[in-house]
Amino acid sequence: WVGLRGFLSEHETSRLEAWTQEVEQWAEVPGKWMRYYERPAHAPDKKQLARIENFFPYHKGLADLFRGERFLDLLEECCDEPVVLFKDKINFKLPGGAGFAPHQDAPAYVDFGIEHHLTVMVPVDAFTAENGCLEMALNATSRRFLPQHPDGTLRPEVCAEFKTAALLAEPGDVIVFDAWVPHWSGPNKSAGPRRSYYLTFNPASAGDHRLDYYRRK
Repeated sequence: WVGLRGFLSEHETSRLEAWTQEVEQWAEVPGKWMRYYERPAHAPDKKQLARIENFFPYHKGLADLFRGERFLDLLEECCDEPVVLFKDKINFKLPGGAGFAPHQDAPAYVDFGIEHHLTVMVPVDAFTAENGCLEMALNATSRRFLPQHPDGTLRPEVCAEFKTAALLAEPGDVIVFDAWVPHWSGPNKSAGPRRSYYLTFNPASAGDHRLDYYRRK
């Protein structure tokens, strides 16, 4: 994985904030974007927005930004070849929103016959320890499935061996990581959201599987 400070311009960062607010207000429309909800820790009897997937076909500004030359050049450099979009989502992580236990992304993608994926994580809000920033393992870099529970979370004896890094990012930063690196995040204990984009790509040589992925969803 790699973290890049200030990758987006001030103008791009401002537009991303505005576009995120637009998408957050989209109503549920069957067959288009997908809205997911969770029960916040502070109000378990209520539901709140957790994430939105498949927004690319319905927002030209976001699609143009994330398929722009700078992003594609960055990913091609990381992957050693051109890439195509596999999936797109926004995690909103509103106050009380849950975190994610340590896991690898790769097991979720094996059905598509693709060994390698790259995800671009783009913060809309600052990542802090209080709001559940992304955390990465520093010493688990091989492309192999680590011992895990049936739900895909990694076993504690594996996690005990990790050296870790908390990625305290700011709007405008970009984090790129592959599907094999273990990562996790804590709950949002702050009073504000911790919104971020996750755009997952695969090498172009492995084919374009995005429509198939969302048909299954």
